[in-house]
Amino acid sequence: MMIMVTTKEAAQILGVTPVRVRQLIKDGRLVAEKRGRDHLLEDREVQRFKRHGRRSGPKGGNLNGR
Repeated sequence: MMIMVTTKEAAQILGVTPVRVRQLIKDGRLVAEKRGRDHLLEDREVQRFKRHGRRSGPKGGNLNGR
């Protein structure tokens, strides 16, 4: 069974604002379905992003420290 969550619920799971969730959807980093004027996200997609979506380290990905 597929569990769907709203942008507000996804924001609570991820510890961000609903505005940030909508930005992540717009940027293609989170997959969502548009239903009317709202977005719905699969809970497993939100959990995947929570585990793997955030990048750590300095911006630009400079791994050599130069």
